[in-house]
Amino acid sequence: MLNHQDILEKLRSAFPGGKGVTLVARYADDALKLPTRRAHIFIGDCHMLNNEDTQAYPKYQFLQSEDLQTLLKALTELKADSPGQLRVWHLGDLFDIWRARGGIGPSAEVDRITRDRHEIIDYLREGPPGGVRARIIAGNHDYDLYGLGEWRADRYRIIDNDDSDGGDVFILHGDVFSWIEKLPDELQAKAVRFAKWHAAGTKDLFNEKKTIEEINSELNIDEPFSSEPISLQQAELDELAPGQLDPINVIDGDSGNPDADNKKNFAGAKALAEKMRERGHNIRLMITGHAHWARLVKGSIADSPFVLMDCGAWIGYVRLGDNEERIHSGQIGVMVGNELRLYQIGARKVS
Repeated sequence: MLNHQDILEKLRSAFPGGKGVTLVARYADDALKLPTRRAHIFIGDCHMLNNEDTQAYPKYQFLQSEDLQTLLKALTELKADSPGQLRVWHLGDLFDIWRARGGIGPSAEVDRITRDRHEIIDYLREGPPGGVRARIIAGNHDYDLYGLGEWRADRYRIIDNDDSDGGDVFILHGDVFSWIEKLPDELQAKAVRFAKWHAAGTKDLFNEKKTIEEINSELNIDEPFSSEPISLQQAELDELAPGQLDPINVIDGDSGNPDADNKKNFAGAKALAEKMRERGHNIRLMITGHAHWARLVKGSIADSPFVLMDCGAWIGYVRLGDNEERIHSGQIGVMVGNELRLYQIGARKVS
């Protein structure tokens, strides 16, 4: 079975020396009792456009093609060398269909972006030895992937635990929490509607009959993009002793100000997890993208641990410390058993 050290060594070999692999956060708790069938790696938002449309957004472009290709090549090798032991996910907003300017329809827009980003898309969609065959989640900026059969994108996935006493894992883009937390008085109601949609097994959002166009108009309520970096404390990998499991940069979601910026989406995630439990899923870990802020937030539900793992993004900028220079964002989440890690991949400075 692949372990964290195996994955870290592969990442370090792909990004040696100053190119960098930095541990952003780490949490381990055997009480999570998460599924152990394989290791999982999660890649966050990219917001890719075709080359022409990319130039229309000079302050917020996907500029990480080289590093992302290097990462996917390394993961392809790791998956090929470890059959059945690794699953790779993309957490949504792989594309930015919403901002595409061609007016030619989502399928054609996706084809145009894929043509210009084919190296990355091939790695994501092909299986070993040519790619990682990633599971694709549809985000709010590329929700149309959910309606394009050839992409087989999901709005969410649940990794159910073989152990009836163990914890399940809920994987989704995370845009649903933007609506929930903008409407705090309806937080529980929104969570209930999502849970009912899941239980009904339908493809209609919240179990309502709507067209893809109508759904898109609701999903594409988004906060303005910002070029401001996210400030995160740096944790040096070399300082970690073998077997050390102390939490690193883990936020306590159940104490202090519940509306603190670094707890964004935690209340909504917890409310949804509570409602999903009523429907037979013991959700102890929720994995998202969307917020473009890599962090681990822990709390509890009914005396069991609950964690939100936001896996960050591959667009925008990040600082790994208050006095550090800005570098291009490139975070991934890694889950192996009951240990969760977030890494910053690469250290390319913003020019």
